[in-house]
Amino acid sequence: MAISEQNALAGDEADDRVDTGSDPVRESILRVTLGLLEERGCLDVTTEAIAAAARVSKATIYRYWRSKQQIIVDATRLRFGPIEPPDMGSFEEEICWILKQRLRDYRWPGTIRLVAGIIGASTTDPELRAVFDEWIEYLSRAIRLAAQRGIARGDVRSDIDIFSLETLVAGVVSRVVVLGRSPSDVTIEHIAALVGAAVEPRQG
Repeated sequence: MAISEQNALAGDEADDRVDTGSDPVRESILRVTLGLLEERGCLDVTTEAIAAAARVSKATIYRYWRSKQQIIVDATRLRFGPIEPPDMGSFEEEICWILKQRLRDYRWPGTIRLVAGIIGASTTDPELRAVFDEWIEYLSRAIRLAAQRGIARGDVRSDIDIFSLETLVAGVVSRVVVLGRSPSDVTIEHIAALVGAAVEPRQG
């Protein structure tokens, strides 16, 4: 079934779905959905498959979500949440920390398949585009924070174009999806050192 599969119960019944909070049934459905996404990819996961794997009815699923897209959005947030680097006293170390934290997520089996599926589906599905944009903003926000600290400390040039810096660092993460594998920690440390050297204040 296509990614645009809609909730058969949409309407008044869907508006009555419960506020789940820390509901263990909701949590179980989300973890099952994440596992299916990592195993099969976004396009091949149906609401029926989620219900069967979670051992619940479709009606139970629709108590919590109006559509399959909304389940997918919430499930992927289990894997990719906000990241905020601690103040480590060094721009290079903070960039290294950001990359290690985000790329660690990509080392989970099936995560690259999940991300590739979301990227593909996001070109035509606004809800999935929103979650993809959210991932980008989480990373960009962390990079901006590290850059602003670096400028304040003096280990990043004050005239640095922060958007260009975000693009450069985010490109490392994008390359993981293209190649289908995550770099080692040693490689990440080398990349962070190169980025740090590129933005450090000019001498003289």
